[in-house]
Amino acid sequence: MDLLQSTLRSLRAHALRFGLTSLGIVWGAFLLTFLSASIEGLDAHYTREFEKAGPKFVVAWPGSLIKNRVGERGARAVVLENEDVSRVGAVHSVEDSAPNLTLWNQVVRANGRTKLFQVQGVAPRSATIRNLVPREGRFVSRLDVERGERVAYLGAVAAERLYGTARPIGRTLQIESLRFRVIGVGEPKGDQMIGVSGWDDWTVFIPYPVAQRWLLKHDRVDMAIFAPVTRERSWEAIGHFREIVGLHHDFAPDLDAALSFFNVHEALKLVHGLFLGFRIFLVTAGLVTLLVGAIGVMNIMLVVVGERINEIGLRKAVGATNRSIFLQFLAEAASVCGLSGILGAALGVGLTRLVAAVAPAGSQYSSPPELSAATVTLIAVSLVAVGIVAGVLPAVRAARVPPAEALRAT
Repeated sequence: MDLLQSTLRSLRAHALRFGLTSLGIVWGAFLLTFLSASIEGLDAHYTREFEKAGPKFVVAWPGSLIKNRVGERGARAVVLENEDVSRVGAVHSVEDSAPNLTLWNQVVRANGRTKLFQVQGVAPRSATIRNLVPREGRFVSRLDVERGERVAYLGAVAAERLYGTARPIGRTLQIESLRFRVIGVGEPKGDQMIGVSGWDDWTVFIPYPVAQRWLLKHDRVDMAIFAPVTRERSWEAIGHFREIVGLHHDFAPDLDAALSFFNVHEALKLVHGLFLGFRIFLVTAGLVTLLVGAIGVMNIMLVVVGERINEIGLRKAVGATNRSIFLQFLAEAASVCGLSGILGAALGVGLTRLVAAVAPAGSQYSSPPELSAATVTLIAVSLVAVGIVAGVLPAVRAARVPPAEALRAT
């Protein structure tokens, strides 16, 4: 209690001096809080946007085989088949696999309306791989595929454009000259940052055997999708895909032109690496600002020690120990830094919440800042370090003042 009271008296006596000096710490804590929250929000936002396509989404496109000294004239196209997708799905590094057929700009009629939509032939496992969650109804089932049922699962925008506010489940639609029964409507994904085969909300999904038989008139697969067991094993799964398809189509697995891939894990690694660089830069800037403020507080404390030589001598003369003198000046410096840091962090939290409240919801390229436990921990550790930096040297100098010299100066 005595230490607290003496610390408060000292802060009141030098309020203006300490207040002006601590502005650097206020600004540093503010920057550290708000900028760290902004980077956390952007990182989380872009991760969510990429995962809309599928949390472990990998796409494979067939390419072509070019013979030596012949060039493109002698190129042989790689043709994926349904059996290739099934073989890949049996590999231990792959969790799910499915064919994906894309038909662009198909005429779709329903409810007296005619629209142009993308139509995709999919398998039941496509729902899990591509994060296609039904809002109502259901997705394409195994029986739909086996029986070749003419059923359709609509993206949210496609359902709205075709049926308006009416419930589409159980109704019919027409793709070109074929009739399909609507079995489900997808949960809206909004603006997707990546759409490898188009935006899911604007797509009509049908069983892939129906697309092959009635619309494409062939049994080829123009795109294969699969999900590895874990994101980290995606490159291993891609290697196994190359080996299996190369074995059955007579080409070397390391031939890059034969197959092309999009790996969402690779895209996420690029995003995380980019934001890690931003985070390091901004946190470093905030810490440097805090340290500059701490040096200012330390210099003021050294001046205060020189001005209070008489007080130190009198306290030692009546029995004060070096430890108590040390704690006194350390407490003063730590209090200045702590209060300034709390004020700056509070301003940062306030601005973070203000921006989060006014930021547009569902934006594709921006996100409100987010305060995480890691950010709060970083701020707390930084303020403790700043208090130590600012207070140790003045406290040591005050504790080492000889009592005789201090009394001689009175």
